[in-house]
Amino acid sequence: MELTEMQWQTLERDGFVVLERVFTPDVLEHVTARIETFQKRHEEALAQIGGTEGISRANEITFTAYLAEHDPELLAFCRRPEIAALGVALLGPDVDLYWNQAVFKMPEGEKQFPWHQDDGYTPVTPSPYLTLWIALNEATVSNGCVWVRPGSHKKGLVEHTPTPIGLACHSLDDPDQGIPVPVPAGSIVVFWSLTMHKSGVNVSQGCRKAYIVQLAQAGLVSLRTGEPVPNLLPIARGGKSL
Repeated sequence: MELTEMQWQTLERDGFVVLERVFTPDVLEHVTARIETFQKRHEEALAQIGGTEGISRANEITFTAYLAEHDPELLAFCRRPEIAALGVALLGPDVDLYWNQAVFKMPEGEKQFPWHQDDGYTPVTPSPYLTLWIALNEATVSNGCVWVRPGSHKKGLVEHTPTPIGLACHSLDDPDQGIPVPVPAGSIVVFWSLTMHKSGVNVSQGCRKAYIVQLAQAGLVSLRTGEPVPNLLPIARGGKSL
């Protein structure tokens, strides 16, 4: 997995780049089945506590986190050569898994997920870290694909305002709503943690499924506590996948 010169330039200029069909259908099917097991449990747990927890909303959108920490097969997926090579190429030889979560966006017909930078939720240093938005099924404008504001990563970390459905750094009413990034299943939308992004409304009849894998340089420190971020899982050391 190596970026072409044009892909490097796109990432530098726009703050994101698309890598289409990185994972084969059989790999994708296996990973999706593992993730669906955890997401189903999450949905059931949400129903028992009234339907909402944090920014997850039962039957609308779920953020099911810490999957690799609880499933050796998903950890192995996060250490696949395709993922580790991207981390090494963009972050350096020693790479950790900072965060991973499945985001399932069900048909809802009315809610977008607000514009935000991932650093807005969890500011850390060194920054930016790397987000790999992996499409488990086809992501389209109709089912709520990710949208980005090209070049927004160059603004640095901007102010975020709490809303009932997540932090927001740019109004959904502003005429500048960026661009949609529809991708086939198995593709990766690669972007920096400072790149502003949102997800659109799912007006389709099916669930849009994504797995978010975030990679960081080893030795990550929380800007809120000044302490090293605990319990990170190593992905690569010395430029080699683990």
